[in-house]
Amino acid sequence: MMLCLALRSDPQRVYDRALRRFSEAEISEAFAAARGLALPSQLRRMLRDEGRDLHAEFLNLLPARPRPIRIQRWSARRIGLLLLMAPMLLLLVVSARLVLVNNDRTLTPLNVAGLGCDDLESLWLEAQSVPSAALVPCVQSVPPGWTFAGANVRNGWSKYTLNDVVSAQGLVVRLTADCDVAGATETPFHQAGARRYERTDPGGSAAATTWYTVFEGGCITAQFRTATDVGVALANQASSGIGFVTRAALQDALDERSNGRLQLDPDGAE
Repeated sequence: MMLCLALRSDPQRVYDRALRRFSEAEISEAFAAARGLALPSQLRRMLRDEGRDLHAEFLNLLPARPRPIRIQRWSARRIGLLLLMAPMLLLLVVSARLVLVNNDRTLTPLNVAGLGCDDLESLWLEAQSVPSAALVPCVQSVPPGWTFAGANVRNGWSKYTLNDVVSAQGLVVRLTADCDVAGATETPFHQAGARRYERTDPGGSAAATTWYTVFEGGCITAQFRTATDVGVALANQASSGIGFVTRAALQDALDERSNGRLQLDPDGAE
């Protein structure tokens, strides 16, 4: 404003008028903060045509040349705030990745007391964890002396666990898109469209029997560990806890429940 007024007058007159409303310290501070002049193009052109450096003339009228004021000043408080923000930004990046990126590390506990073959809500979540799987595992029956220990689902796989109360060991049943059956032996199996493989690993700190049920678009791996050798009776008892529901049956149940409004695989994944 002072430059604009001085263009049609002179800096001394404008400066004297400014002293009626502002002190010398306030005017000096204003010029110190303005390290670069932000002028309209028309005013800049008029100053250039006049051939005068009005800014320098005003600075000469001040009692002393003002020292430039730095907008960014480092202090212990500013440094402390930056150090505090660093872990917060890291936490924000991790949280954003978990929320925005659909990856395998996003785990969802089902928080259910069981996973029976008629527990549709849980089975629908299992089916959606592996969209290609034609079969979904469920708990056909909990063997005597066993308890249901929980179930989880996440992108790419799901699982549930049964525990033997006596031996404190358990059966872990996992659904994935595929599995490695190397070293396993194929055994007779009753489920249509599926093949069963079995492998027993004796010895060590815990003996284990693993069953692989391979079918279109998926594999169900069931591993039973015990502190002692896995006997046939005990292995059969563990195996009796594994049931199956077809994807087609789950879709039919969802159609009936939603009157055809919902799809198990909305993107058409099979």
